[in-house]
Amino acid sequence: MRNKTIMAIVVLCCSFNSSKAQTNNIYAEFLGVGLLGSLNYERMVKDNIFARVSYGGFSIESTDYDDYWNEVTIKTSINPLSLGAHYLMGNKLKLEAGAGITYWMISVDGSLENSEADVGGISVTADGGFLMYYTSFGFRYQNPEGGLNLKAGISPIIVNVDGETGVLTWPHVSLGYSF
Repeated sequence: MRNKTIMAIVVLCCSFNSSKAQTNNIYAEFLGVGLLGSLNYERMVKDNIFARVSYGGFSIESTDYDDYWNEVTIKTSINPLSLGAHYLMGNKLKLEAGAGITYWMISVDGSLENSEADVGGISVTADGGFLMYYTSFGFRYQNPEGGLNLKAGISPIIVNVDGETGVLTWPHVSLGYSF
């Protein structure tokens, strides 16, 4: 399901057609909407308006011991898949504002290794997802003829889980190529 969703968004983003010369951007972003990092593709759909698709990843593993000296390991993985639109204003150094949706695909694996031989171990796996909204504000250096592009700014993510709403504000820095 995850691969089909990614492919559908890439095909949708690549199918936009404009009567003017096409501008494409591929870049790696540190922090931002992808949490720890993401790979991004943008395509100009109208003058200074870009459609964006990105896939990011964040993973953490922790090991601890309970009161009975049993080893407890929990691995959490979050893979945000984002789709949005960004507006650029300026010539080479541009102001950027954008918004979109991001779907967090979350996987949690946990295990308890019992030190007593009579019980053995326990493993638990759970998957799920949450739909979030994001905004993005910042600066971008991008030559209109193409080549290297650099971005920096902030990406507030509006988190709504079980009726509770909060905002995660992540800075972002990216390096990429325009063609």
